[in-house]
Amino acid sequence: MLDTLSKSKLHTAGIVAMAVLCTGFSAASLVSMALATTMWIADLANFLRPHLLFLATCLFVLSLAFRHVVAALFGTLALLSGLFPFFFLPPPASAQIGAPLTVVTANVYVDNPDPADFLSLPLVSAADILVLQEMTPRWQDALAASGVWPFESSRDLHANTDMKLFSRFPILTERTVSPESADTGGRFAVRYELLVGGRTLIVYAVHPQTPRSPRMWRERSAYLRDLAQALRSERHDTPVVVAGDWNTASWSPFFKNLLSSTGYRTTESRWWPLPTRFSIRFGSWTQLGTPIDRIVLSPAVGLDSLAMGPKFGSNHLPVIARLTLP
Repeated sequence: MLDTLSKSKLHTAGIVAMAVLCTGFSAASLVSMALATTMWIADLANFLRPHLLFLATCLFVLSLAFRHVVAALFGTLALLSGLFPFFFLPPPASAQIGAPLTVVTANVYVDNPDPADFLSLPLVSAADILVLQEMTPRWQDALAASGVWPFESSRDLHANTDMKLFSRFPILTERTVSPESADTGGRFAVRYELLVGGRTLIVYAVHPQTPRSPRMWRERSAYLRDLAQALRSERHDTPVVVAGDWNTASWSPFFKNLLSSTGYRTTESRWWPLPTRFSIRFGSWTQLGTPIDRIVLSPAVGLDSLAMGPKFGSNHLPVIARLTLP
């Protein structure tokens, strides 16, 4: 009798603990969504949405183990709160009829000494345009010497925040976006004008500040503000490609606001953006990463397909988009 009573009390206590845990998780998840534009730590949660969904799934499965409707209801609440941010991901660009174009963007990682593995990737060597971040002089020289891409952007890497563009098409102009801004942490997007098949293509290379502190988070926000302003100044029918390491998660309202204010579209999946940045210190498991490298398109550019390249010595994966130009 006493043993049965003790088990009942333990079971009830477990259900209460489960309810508190699920309620706390759900509240934290939803509050982080609501405060992401005003609170640094809330926006950081957007980098962990897939991981939080995994945790929510674990809570749900654990709640079912109690075989009690109350525990199951709270577990369901946790699962729904983990799923909720995924329903608000921006829609991807659509397919269009046009001339094919392959764009690859990759953060090659400043401490990655050898570009040989990157150059040996077939999807990279087949690219029409490369948009690269964290370039070093050694990488710049090696890619130029490969002869695959006859045109390259300025060799002054420092002036372009260590970004580089290689192209099979002539580069007509190159300019820094909003160089007068003093609140972007010394980082600026770069706008390139290319001549593709007798028509102008605009390519923006981006690599804003990583939001590792509240100050750097504000600098990233200022960078995205300037970028959105520049994109809105482009003609609506102009083909524009924006590529790089955004240091911004797909679930972040800063990214979604940029898309909504410009009418541009991402190339990522609407339901499950694939991770592109991962930690070398934790076994380089790409599945544990987060999506921050991406390609964004103006309405005049169509999306045929998107793929992630393999690891090549960086802590980022290359993003390969097959596009169509009108």
